[in-house]
Amino acid sequence: MKLCYRGVEYDYNPPMLEVSESELTGRYRGCPTQFSYVRHLPIPQPVAELKYRGNAYRTTAKGRIEQIAEQADSIFKKLKALSQPADSMAKARRNLLQEAARNHQENIQKNLLHRLQVAKAQGNERLIHQLEDEMHQLA
Repeated sequence: MKLCYRGVEYDYNPPMLEVSESELTGRYRGCPTQFSYVRHLPIPQPVAELKYRGNAYRTTAKGRIEQIAEQADSIFKKLKALSQPADSMAKARRNLLQEAARNHQENIQKNLLHRLQVAKAQGNERLIHQLEDEMHQLA
């Protein structure tokens, strides 16, 4: 069949459908009828190797999807390689936090010793006892 769209002519050959008569019969509004159905032909699907969000997969002629295993393994290797610098960064951060905590404890102890010296110089026994109790709690 020859068609024309916006001045461009082309041939259109619609797919021929194979119709089969079934063995089932029935009545519709009093008239006998025989049912028919279209025989479904498998349409070959395009075969392609695709990638979605870094995951490689392949489509088969039967329409199935297969994951490409080699690509998946390399992705896990890449993730492991990327996580190693993150692990070293986490260790460095942990060490930095531990060092900051040690410095904080040392500063608290220095401050407490200074306050204790000032309390002794003033002769304030009540404050001395409180500061000594605080010192025992830190140790």
